Amino acid sequence: MLLALLEKKLDLPLNAYDVFINISGGIKVKESSADLAVIASIISSFRNRPISKESVFIGEVSLTGEIKDVFSIDTRLKEAKSCGIKKAIIATKPKGTTGIKCFEVDEVSKMLELF
Repeated sequence: MLLALLEKKLDLPLNAYDVFINISGGIKVKESSADLAVIASIISSFRNRPISKESVFIGEVSLTGEIKDVFSIDTRLKEAKSCGIKKAIIATKPKGTTGIKCFEVDEVSKMLELF
């Protein structure tokens, strides 16, 4: 579904490639907050542009390409900071301070500007 979205919204010819997503460490993703990270990794690979190790992508992506808020973003950003993250790409900036530079992105096509 995410690949079809990228083909339609960003005009990426991903149907010509085999795409595999691997989550290391035995982690099981049980929620859609990883959608944005998966999309970022696909675009990064396709364009051969590495993502900074100090960045995190948190957001649910709708079928129309809209990036939606996720539950408990403040807690997630606090945990990300403790792991050395300095930049977050999220749907809406949190109300409090997190110590992480947050970039608001409301749709997938706008996320490309941050690469």
